[in-house]
Amino acid sequence: MSIHMRWSLSIVIIVVQSLWVKSYAQEGMQLSGNAIVGIGMISPQNHYDNPYYELDYKYRIGYGANVKVGYGFTDIISLVFIGGYQNFHQKYTGQFNPGFGAPTQNHEKDVKLNYVDMGLLAKFATSFQGAYVYDVKAQLVVSTGFLVRKMIAADVQYLTNGTEVSYPQLLYPYTNPAYPYTPVSDSKDLYTKWGLSYVINVGADIFLTNNLAFTPAIEGQLALLDINAKNYRHHNEYKSSRTLFGGLTLGMTYYFSRQ
Repeated sequence: MSIHMRWSLSIVIIVVQSLWVKSYAQEGMQLSGNAIVGIGMISPQNHYDNPYYELDYKYRIGYGANVKVGYGFTDIISLVFIGGYQNFHQKYTGQFNPGFGAPTQNHEKDVKLNYVDMGLLAKFATSFQGAYVYDVKAQLVVSTGFLVRKMIAADVQYLTNGTEVSYPQLLYPYTNPAYPYTPVSDSKDLYTKWGLSYVINVGADIFLTNNLAFTPAIEGQLALLDINAKNYRHHNEYKSSRTLFGGLTLGMTYYFSRQ
């Protein structure tokens, strides 16, 4: 065999090996766990036929956690099943002078909603360093999809001048005899049991070992359906409500087949 033929054969072998490693590196099973922290909004607020008392938003920290099980069909595209927990916490405050000789009132509304999530995401990965091979230490990761949510707990508190009032009810000075609501004993009655949210996650895999990666990311979530129960949508100027979340996720991902 001539020198030129040997060199040609060597180049072909190197190229084939490189392509094989690239295709095999991301394929196969992957498992990750993540903690989530950020701002979880509930907007617009439902005033339950008390439009005078439109309160100001005071943002609070929301949090969650999830586990993802995925399968990479190529080195770029994976399908990921997700299960987890998500908390939304929204506070509203306002100061009003209702008139008719009544003193100024301080109003506070505090809402906490808790869900368990199930969903399906499409995950796209691309290397920061060209072809994704053995020595690449980081890759860009984008995941997007939908979450089906089941409400497991809700807590709504409404205070006027520091004293909790039953809610929802018609607040002074309104005297509408056709007010459609009575106070609830379980705050979950104010909301739908099931929800659907769109989620997008943009982050990175930073490989600590050949198979294990640290996965920081920025995540956004948006409810696609009204979260208010149908029985509490009957008043004038009704506004449908959505949950929104924006924050940071931190976790670890293990790629079983990465070489």
